[in-house]
Amino acid sequence: MARSKYLRFWLSLWPHLVALPFTAGASLGFYFSPNPIPWLAPLALAWPVLLLWHGAWTLWAASQFKASTLVGLLLLALTWPQTRGWVHVHTGSAEDGDFRVATWNVHQWRNLTWTDQAVTEERMQQAALDLHADILAIQENRLNSGPQRSLQAWYPFATPHEDQGLLIFSQYPIKQWNFEPFDASYPGHRGFVWADIQTPNGLVRVVNVHLVTTTFVTREAEAETDSAGISTSVLSSANKLTRTAKIRAQQVDQLLTWASTDGQPPLIWLGDFNDSPTSNTAYRLRGWKDSFEEMGKGFGSTYRGLWGIPLRIDWILHDASLQAKGLKRVEQADSDHHPLWVNLAFNVPNAE
Repeated sequence: MARSKYLRFWLSLWPHLVALPFTAGASLGFYFSPNPIPWLAPLALAWPVLLLWHGAWTLWAASQFKASTLVGLLLLALTWPQTRGWVHVHTGSAEDGDFRVATWNVHQWRNLTWTDQAVTEERMQQAALDLHADILAIQENRLNSGPQRSLQAWYPFATPHEDQGLLIFSQYPIKQWNFEPFDASYPGHRGFVWADIQTPNGLVRVVNVHLVTTTFVTREAEAETDSAGISTSVLSSANKLTRTAKIRAQQVDQLLTWASTDGQPPLIWLGDFNDSPTSNTAYRLRGWKDSFEEMGKGFGSTYRGLWGIPLRIDWILHDASLQAKGLKRVEQADSDHHPLWVNLAFNVPNAE
C-alpha cells in the first residue's frame, strides 16, 4: 500500500518534472545576460506556456487533494519575480493623469493580410488619433505616409527624424531632441530617438525605442517544419533567437549608459522592446517602473503574431517621480502590434 501511494505521488509529479528544465532555463535567463549565455534567452518567450502548464497541473492536484500541490505551489512561488511581469489583476478604474503617453508599432501602416492600402491607412490613422495621447511614439513608420502627414497636422510638435521609422508626436513643445545610433546596429534597428518635452506640469524626456527584432516569423517556421522537419525548424529558430538576443543585450547596454547621465529630466521609455517581461532586458530596466505592473490586467499581450501565445513586448516604463493612473491596451486588427496608452501624473512638482 505504501509503495502504491509513493508511486501515485511521483506520477502526479511528472508534469512538473518534465517542464522543470525549461522552467529553470527561463528563470535563469531573467537574471543572466544573453552575453555570454544566449541560449537561455529563447526560453523566456515560452514563459506564458510554462506558467499555464504548472498552474493547470497545480490546480488539478489541488482538486484531487494530492501532495504534489505543494510542489506546484513552491515552483510558482520561486518564479514569482518572472510571473509578476506577465499576469496582473489590477481592479481599480483608470484615472486621468497630468498627461497621456502612447506607443504603437504600426507595421508600416499595413494590414497583416492584403487589404486596400488607402482604406487601411485611413483606418489606422483614425486608430492612432483615437488613442487621445498627448505624446505618441510610433515605430515602423513608412516614410512620408498618409497617416504620418495626418498626425503631423494634428500634433503641433514632432521629431523630424523619420528614416529609421521612429517618430515622437507631441501636443506640448519639444525643447530639444536627438537620434542616437546604436553601436550594435541591425537592419531597421539602427538607433533610438529622444525628446525633452515641456508638459504643463513639468519637463520630461521621452525615448522612442525599437530594439532589434527576434527575426522569428511563424509562417517561416511552419514552412521550414513542413520542408525540413520539426527538429531542424526548432534548431533554426533557436539560432535566430539567440543571435538577436545578443544584439539586444548590447543595445540595452547602450541605453543604460546613455540614461545614466546626471541631470536628465524624468525618463519615459516608449516602444517595441522585442523582449518579454521574463527577459534579461526587463530585469536590467527594472530601475524604471513598468506601467503595466502598476495598472495592467491579465497578460496584456501586445504582439499578435505567435500562434496566440500572449507576448507583452511593447512597454511603457517611467521614472519613479511619475505614477501611472490609467492604462489600456487597445485591440485592433491591422498591425501585428496592439497600441498601448498610459495616463501619467507627477508625484511631486517638477520644474524645468
